[in-house]
Amino acid sequence: MDMKDNGWSFVLHAMQTLRLTLHSASGFAWLLKEDEYRPSLAEDERLDLLSRLEAEQWRMQRQVDTLVDTAHYSQLSRLERHDKVLVNQLCLDLAEEQDVRVLYKSNIPDFFAITTNLECLRKVLDILLRHAASRVIDRKRRVHGEPLVFLNVVEGVEKGKLVFSVTDTGDTASQADDIRAFDLPVGLADRPFFDRLELHNSWLLVRLLGGFIHIDPKYRNGRRVIFSIAT
Repeated sequence: MDMKDNGWSFVLHAMQTLRLTLHSASGFAWLLKEDEYRPSLAEDERLDLLSRLEAEQWRMQRQVDTLVDTAHYSQLSRLERHDKVLVNQLCLDLAEEQDVRVLYKSNIPDFFAITTNLECLRKVLDILLRHAASRVIDRKRRVHGEPLVFLNVVEGVEKGKLVFSVTDTGDTASQADDIRAFDLPVGLADRPFFDRLELHNSWLLVRLLGGFIHIDPKYRNGRRVIFSIAT
């Protein structure tokens, strides 16, 4: 779904979500300011408010960054791809940054390098790994064992392509939801808004990296996202 088809609806829902975050942060800031003039909070209460304020500020920054990425990459038809990237090292570094254990497997040697846009490839992997981690942490169905995410990389059957997959054991969405997972969020059904927008951004980036992204319809024990990039 292209932004120009539902531009004002997109803007409306983006601003409504940002406003909620701003109101939350402003409320915490007001309470802290009031306590400066009329102290009434215990030290642990004040520290809790500071922590909440910091979390809301971080959330707002991420939301603004996501909107900037959407606007920027939606206008591009090509990317500069001049970075030499050691694929295994990049994947292992990002795996270690996640809140759950990520098991990494690849069929390429550690010295295997590609020429691509490092910033954009990193953004795609970061989005998909963070979403997968959140899905296994928040899963409602009963699953034995620790929450795990699996990151795999293989050289594609098609020459000049590298294929990545990010698999989680979270709750299984309907195939209809999976089909539209990368669409631009424009309505109330597209919640949480900025999570859906990040997935849309991953689609924009993969396309600019010369590849294709989709959710594997055959994997029903959670979600498996597969994407390719040109090498």
